[in-house]
Amino acid sequence: MRIHGMVWAGALALLAAGTFDVDPAEAGRRHRRCGSVCETACISDCAVAAAPAPQPETVTKTIMVPQTVYETMTVPYTVCKPVTRTKTITVNRLVPRTREVNRTVTEYVNVPQTRTETYYVCKPTWKDVTRDVTVMVPTTETREATRHVCRPVMATETRTVCRDQGGYETRSYTDCCGCVRTCRVWVPNIVQEEVEVQVCRPQVEEETYTYNVTVCKPQTESRTFKVLEMVREEQSREVQFVSVEAREVEKTFTETYHEQVAEEKEISYVENVMETAHREVQVAKCVMVPKEVTYTIYPNGCQTNGHHCCR
Repeated sequence: MRIHGMVWAGALALLAAGTFDVDPAEAGRRHRRCGSVCETACISDCAVAAAPAPQPETVTKTIMVPQTVYETMTVPYTVCKPVTRTKTITVNRLVPRTREVNRTVTEYVNVPQTRTETYYVCKPTWKDVTRDVTVMVPTTETREATRHVCRPVMATETRTVCRDQGGYETRSYTDCCGCVRTCRVWVPNIVQEEVEVQVCRPQVEEETYTYNVTVCKPQTESRTFKVLEMVREEQSREVQFVSVEAREVEKTFTETYHEQVAEEKEISYVENVMETAHREVQVAKCVMVPKEVTYTIYPNGCQTNGHHCCR
């Protein structure tokens, strides 16, 4: 509102002085406003002769124009700061307690009893049973067969043998000491001779021989056997057993329960406290500043930028 008031004040000052900044469009509008007078003068001037144009007047004036200015301002703002505080609260704690209670419970008692039951037993019984059986009876038989027998046979053969018919000779020699020594040396004389020798040669012959064989032959006979049979027999006996009976008995139990006990306890907690602080900020501000402008005024208003308004 302050800026708009200053603008309106500047505009009213310009209206009082009777001057405005004139542009071509504004010159045209002024030309249209004085059209009745200008057109009559222009038509008469164009019909008769062209009159000399008046000289334009240049005017310089000071006007107020808006301008944005940045200023530093101190503004308040709110911050939250954590503050540790202490308070006392009431808490409930469970304390274990014991007490005696009487309750009726069901107990199961074993009761011995006797009963008679019937059962079956199997008793072994021997019986004589005659049956026909087949037995194998051994029998000796004599049989003949042919076999190959190898026997030694003496034979005379001539073979060539070597005999040593050499003999001893007396020979002398000189040893390493230069002494002459005499010794007997056997001189071999190998002579080959043919002699007859007895050799044993194996000879295979076939011969027939007899042997005994034991053969088992089947034979049917009647024999008596002892057979064991199981006979089923019914018997009775007394049986001891235990039955379970339910009985209600009152008993005393010790039970544990928990009781709530109120206690005062001091605790610490954090609370956010609102505080006001200040900081500097840059603020944009619009102000009116003076400005010099120069424009041209035509006295008759028939020319704009040096051109005639007549057609």
